[in-house]
Amino acid sequence: MNTDEKVYDVCIIGAGFSGLVLAIKLARAGLLVCLVELNRMVGRRILSTGNGRCNFTNSRMGAQYYYSNHSLDFISDNHNDLRQFLNELGVYDKDLDGYYYPITNQAKTVREALENEIGFLGIDVLLDNRVTEVSKADLFKVTTTRTIVNAKKVCVASGGLAAATLGSSKIGYKIAQSFKMKTTKLSPALVGVKSSSQCLKELAGVRATGVVSYKDYSCEGEIQFNKDSVSGYPIMCISRFIGFDELDKKLSDIRIDFIPYLSAEQLKDELTKRFNRNPKATILTALVGLCNEKAIEQIVSYSRIYGDTTVDRLDEEDVENLVYFFKNFSIPVDGTKGFDSAQVTAGGVDLSEIDTSSMESLKCKGLYFTGEVLDVDGICGGYNLNWAYTSADIASKSIIKELQ
Repeated sequence: MNTDEKVYDVCIIGAGFSGLVLAIKLARAGLLVCLVELNRMVGRRILSTGNGRCNFTNSRMGAQYYYSNHSLDFISDNHNDLRQFLNELGVYDKDLDGYYYPITNQAKTVREALENEIGFLGIDVLLDNRVTEVSKADLFKVTTTRTIVNAKKVCVASGGLAAATLGSSKIGYKIAQSFKMKTTKLSPALVGVKSSSQCLKELAGVRATGVVSYKDYSCEGEIQFNKDSVSGYPIMCISRFIGFDELDKKLSDIRIDFIPYLSAEQLKDELTKRFNRNPKATILTALVGLCNEKAIEQIVSYSRIYGDTTVDRLDEEDVENLVYFFKNFSIPVDGTKGFDSAQVTAGGVDLSEIDTSSMESLKCKGLYFTGEVLDVDGICGGYNLNWAYTSADIASKSIIKELQ
């Protein structure tokens, strides 16, 4: 496609969720839009969201579910707006305890609905085009490996470094820096955590509900143990902090409370009752039902008690140790599994360089940023796709107001 002589109202760099939403909203308002995408299909990363099921938003929405180095007071509860937007594209959803998925349970439903609307609106899409430079004179000039696009405005929706095999890119940060905008440190987020601890070889394959803590951060949910890593909802939610500490060489252990439904005092009472009920039971028999069997075996080992020890041979210190390790099972971590395995990037273009009422750069008029490229990341549960939508919606309203 020869775009050298054509002048677009808006060129959007990146045809992921945020870029597609923005393009649709702008084209519906009658603006001439071009999407530039380095992949050979639009919305490729959407296919991997929610383990292929696309958890796209959550009924519990607000700034408290996001992280940034900047105030996020501008983020409001707009999850029903996103639901309506997708519904208009033919995507009906289902509510699983506040987590919204397409009713088909397939992420490709969302991707294809967005692609269909792009086609229906006649939006120019330049696939397999890697952006190399963005400059500005009277117009913006977006240079790619294949062509040059001229536009009145440019929006960078290029994502971050997560999921490299699906087409991640540093270009958004490079564009920001070329316009003298600051970027923050970058860390993998929503990613598994590596550990060389021997206990993981014994726990491999276990799924157990508990509270995972890392320094001052904690989260409850299902923990998944592998022979050299730990994952699952609570690990994903705290992994960003481990990632930044890995950069700064300040790693600490994660701690797991395998019995979050009982306080330490209540657990001690429960153990005492069990041991008194059958003094000749082995320790492993007496603890059955408290949590996963393999976890119990490791906790008994941490407590320096042999598994065939009868409970009548335990003393007060043994009971105290059991309570402690049930509530504070420690695993040293070696860092995260990295950007290739991450679902999102923590850090990005500093929001102090952005007018958050419009998503426009404060250093360059007409240059906008949306989605993952910005220093905003959410916890696990549909928050990052919702942020992609939120930022695109804010940018679209500002751009439409200026160009119409």
